[in-house]
Amino acid sequence: MITHSQDVDWVSIAEQVSVEMDSAKLAILVKRLCHALDARHGPPALDQTKRDIEQITASSQGLSA
Repeated sequence: MITHSQDVDWVSIAEQVSVEMDSAKLAILVKRLCHALDARHGPPALDQTKRDIEQITASSQGLSA
């Protein structure tokens, strides 16, 4: 069951991620955010993760073209 504190936790971490400038701190925050979201939704299936990576790669290539 998802608690209110878990909802607040990932939102708080996401807000910190959005303003963090230090790459080392950002990496730690992103890892914490992933763990918080996994706790909320469960880890994604491997096939979904692969599709997500392919979609991100395709859209980032489109931006650099």
